[in-house]
Amino acid sequence: MAMKRPLRFAYIEQASYSLIGFIPYMLAWYLAVSLDIQINNTVLLIALIALVAHLTGFMIIRRFGKQLKSVRDETGKAMMAEHKYSIEMDANTPDELIGIVQHFNAMLVESERSSRNFQELTTKMMLYARDIEHYQQRLREEGASRQRLSRYIDRNLADRIMSNKEDTPLQNTRQEATILFADIRSFTSISEHMQPEEVIGMLNDYFDAMVKIIFHHNGVLDKFVGDELMATFGLLGESDEGPINALHAAVDMQQRTKSLMSEFRLKGYPVFEVGIGVNTGEVVMGNVGSRNRMDYTVIGDTVNVAARLEQMAEGQCIVVGELTYSRCQSMIPMQPKGEVKVKNRGAAVKCYQVVRSAAHAPESSLLR
Repeated sequence: MAMKRPLRFAYIEQASYSLIGFIPYMLAWYLAVSLDIQINNTVLLIALIALVAHLTGFMIIRRFGKQLKSVRDETGKAMMAEHKYSIEMDANTPDELIGIVQHFNAMLVESERSSRNFQELTTKMMLYARDIEHYQQRLREEGASRQRLSRYIDRNLADRIMSNKEDTPLQNTRQEATILFADIRSFTSISEHMQPEEVIGMLNDYFDAMVKIIFHHNGVLDKFVGDELMATFGLLGESDEGPINALHAAVDMQQRTKSLMSEFRLKGYPVFEVGIGVNTGEVVMGNVGSRNRMDYTVIGDTVNVAARLEQMAEGQCIVVGELTYSRCQSMIPMQPKGEVKVKNRGAAVKCYQVVRSAAHAPESSLLR
């Protein structure tokens, strides 16, 4: 199917003016033939004038057609150019064409403004998308860091560290706290007959159970030292609840150790007992270490006494200091165990032992 040829102004103006131009000549021919008018100099002059007028009008229309074509070509070049520009026409251009050009220039300016606005909006959207991606990545990294950190310390304390922007998020302070030490009895002789993988597996199972109990009672895991662990109570929640929280944790740890040994027998692990020492007093809490490796820990005489009480605790026993005893004796039955000498301390330390029936009772019965 042949495509329809587009009409051009040049064709229309030439055909239209040519048809209109024949009218005077046809009229002259009619007068000359029908009225028998003689062709003299006057008639020839009139015919000449009509011819000149016809040609002049034809040239004017043709010029207008060229100007219209020029407008079409200039607008096409302006639209195809990489950098858009406005069109300027000479002073002899008809008003109608000048109006078309002005409208084109206005549309071009508006198109440029819209294009700039769109580019700016696109750039902002790209920046927003990048910021959102960075924020999501930061959340993922903080979540992973918080998860790793919560494996070593209580989740509440981990949140405090993660949300604080200072270099030392946990400030150095002096306050009362309750320290708990727990140690596996005769661990060296037990581990001598085990493969290294079995030793690590056994310790991980044991520590996992103990740390859950410590966190459950608002304790903060301070450190692992071989088969020994150290926890601090009274830093989270109410500080005066530290002693009873520590003793409840100690009782639950002994109870869980007993049930854990049944599981160890099934795995082929050796069974063992745990000695626990608990002491309450004033401690110094602070960031100890180097610039690259900090350890938030507690130090002081209270810590040394707690470690010494744990050393004298027999398997499945809980030995406590005098201040812990005075704070908790009405809630947990305890009996005197005597005195213990602590290095660099003049007076001996009175200590007490949780009654075995209490140490082996479920926590719910202790709270009644």
